[in-house]
Amino acid sequence: MNNKEFYIKKISADDTRHLRQIILRPHQTANELVYPGDDDSDSVHFGLYFENKLCGIASVYRQSPAGENSTASWRLRGMATTEETRGMGFGKELMKECLNFVRSKNGEKFWCTARTTAEGFYELFGLKRHGDVFTPEGLGEHVIMSIKL
Repeated sequence: MNNKEFYIKKISADDTRHLRQIILRPHQTANELVYPGDDDSDSVHFGLYFENKLCGIASVYRQSPAGENSTASWRLRGMATTEETRGMGFGKELMKECLNFVRSKNGEKFWCTARTTAEGFYELFGLKRHGDVFTPEGLGEHVIMSIKL
């Protein structure tokens, strides 16, 4: 992407919550958008700005999938881009930033709980589905996806 009008920077967990709500979880309250680990010292939140407006978010946490115990596993949560910027490649830029961050921390596994409608996007980065489709209350069908780094 050659568009010079966007940039990505680290932001606070609080700065992610407005987009978390309007894009990912409009049925939830602001308090419900505080994810476990948001303020952990290892967690990082990225904001993508286009024309100086926050248009994309992604959060990464040092966390193992259920049933695993590794300090080298990192979880992606709350990744989203605004509707008006979809298709501009910003989701790919956020993923690259997250993966680069995890690699810089010597991460060995990168994983997420993905909406099935986004599964193809994550596959572009080498993530593979693990297990069956499940449906968190009010959030639609999801799958666990991961990649070893």
